Amino acid sequence: MPIVQVQKRMLISLAQIAKKIDLHEGDHVLIEQRDGGIFLRPVEWVDKNQKYFWTKEWQEKMRRSRNALENGEYKTFDSMEDAVKDLEALADAHSNKNKTI
Repeated sequence: MPIVQVQKRMLISLAQIAKKIDLHEGDHVLIEQRDGGIFLRPVEWVDKNQKYFWTKEWQEKMRRSRNALENGEYKTFDSMEDAVKDLEALADAHSNKNKTI
C-alpha cells in the first residue's frame, strides 16, 4: 500500500490506487471514518430526478433511438408547424387503429 502526503487544502493523490480499482476523474466515492482511519469506496450516483433514465426500460428506449438515428430512420421538418402536423397525423392514425367497429 503506497504512502501519500496530504497536500494543502487536504488534497491527496490517489493515482496509484485509482488505476488498480478503475477509478477515474469525475467518479464518486463514499468516504467513511472507520477504525481510526479513512475508507474510500467507489459508488454509483444518480440524481433522484433522473433515476428513471437509468432503468432497463428507459435504457432500451435510448438504445433503440440511437440505433434508429444511426440507421437514418428519422424525419426532418422545415418548420415546427410541419412537425406538429406530422405528430397529429400519427396520433390520429393510432387513435383510428385502436377504435373498434
